[in-house]
Amino acid sequence: MTGQVRHLAVVSDQDVPTWEAPVPFGRAEQAPPVFPLDVLPQWAAAMVEGVAVGTQTCPSMGAGVLLAVLSTCAGGRIEVEARPGWREPVNAYIAVIADPGERKTPVHSAFVGPLYATERVMADQVRPLIEQQAALKDIAERTAEQARATAAKADGSRRDELTAEAVAAVLSAEAITVPTLPRLIADDLTPERLIGLMAANGGRMALISDEGGIFDVLGGRFGSSPNLDPYLKGYNGRPITVDRQSRQGESVERPALTVGVMAQPSVLRKFGSNAELFGRGLPARFWFIVPRSLAGWRRQDAPPVPGAVMAGYELTVQQLAATLAEWEDPAVVTLLPDAERVRVEAAEELEMELRPGGDLYEMREWANKLGGSMLRIAGLLHVAHHPADAWRRPIDAATMTGAVKVIGWLIAHYRAALGIVHGDPAATTALHVLDTLINKGMGRFTRREIHRRVQRQLPRVEQVQAVLAMLAAHGWVRSTVLGDYELHPDAAAYRAAGTR
Repeated sequence: MTGQVRHLAVVSDQDVPTWEAPVPFGRAEQAPPVFPLDVLPQWAAAMVEGVAVGTQTCPSMGAGVLLAVLSTCAGGRIEVEARPGWREPVNAYIAVIADPGERKTPVHSAFVGPLYATERVMADQVRPLIEQQAALKDIAERTAEQARATAAKADGSRRDELTAEAVAAVLSAEAITVPTLPRLIADDLTPERLIGLMAANGGRMALISDEGGIFDVLGGRFGSSPNLDPYLKGYNGRPITVDRQSRQGESVERPALTVGVMAQPSVLRKFGSNAELFGRGLPARFWFIVPRSLAGWRRQDAPPVPGAVMAGYELTVQQLAATLAEWEDPAVVTLLPDAERVRVEAAEELEMELRPGGDLYEMREWANKLGGSMLRIAGLLHVAHHPADAWRRPIDAATMTGAVKVIGWLIAHYRAALGIVHGDPAATTALHVLDTLINKGMGRFTRREIHRRVQRQLPRVEQVQAVLAMLAAHGWVRSTVLGDYELHPDAAAYRAAGTR
């Protein structure tokens, strides 16, 4: 027996080659960076960080919802002018993508709560006027009906006079407008209902949800060919007109739609692979955010958001939303010369990367909009830094520099989203097995041992064999002379370098 052990040791030392660094499973393995908190003012950065700690989630998740909140407040009310003839609205389409159980709802509630509070206050303020106008209109309509009936029964001598009075009464009733309850936020709507809400609220509306129902709507839940006009035109502010046979048509002269949703990867795959939506350019309008998962590393005694931080955030958002909700025409914010130089330099770099062989060439349908996205982000950051008077001052170079940093962050996250949509399922399964080996400390293992660990995902032995073959081909594991397997001794470090 001793001789056998000595023989095996000699074989291992002489015949086993040096173990080189493993080969990653492509870009999808690289986790996108965390949102750069230094681009935000203190009240916003403290909230993003506080929610991330309290919910034990990646700060990118909260930052995505924060951008949607700022867009809800400022969308349709502020435009950024890069140069004469080019104005960019600041409303944004944002989708945060995370698996079930990643605590999307608590993050969503923390950031969106002040918008609902503002909406309730606005509704309470206008409700007495609604009741008054509704009563006046009802009286006027009854009067007009009586006038019509009287004119219809009149004889020839007074018919013309009473008819004129009836017409005047009808016109007077129609002139009385009953306002609707103001809305800032909606959720699961048909496109037609969305257009109606936008028309009733000065063209503005925000679809904010911790679920991805909007993607089901766009995919045809309410019809095989959904009306995409509110989403396509609501992004750029192009007029929307709906003509109907059964009732009066609706028109939105200057639409400004905000979309801020949280969805699961399976929803993104379905949305991103929809050829019709892709052909009409809808996915290219979205900023996709893929936060890092902290599952398995989450503290169970994490402190909540500090009260002062929460109070400061709620007060700022409520004041900003209420102030801008009263506006009818958007304010135009320009760039200081230094900010314009920062923008031009960054835009030129982006343009070069759109060339064949450049980093953005393969995603140019989306990346072609980055110049406009840079201005939208700059406008949102500008509002965050100056919530009391952003509309009275130009954007400075520091804010534009922050917008450029966020653009880099968005590019990395878009790549991660593409990995979800077009990723290799076999590679995803292999990564799951690899993570199991690392997390369970299985430096040396048999096929049967790993099968027991992953049999829910890989119930058949041949599936395990295929995954082990893929891991071996990439250098993460290798078989031994004894017939079992060993994990690369530095697998944890290489995996951490690529994903965390």
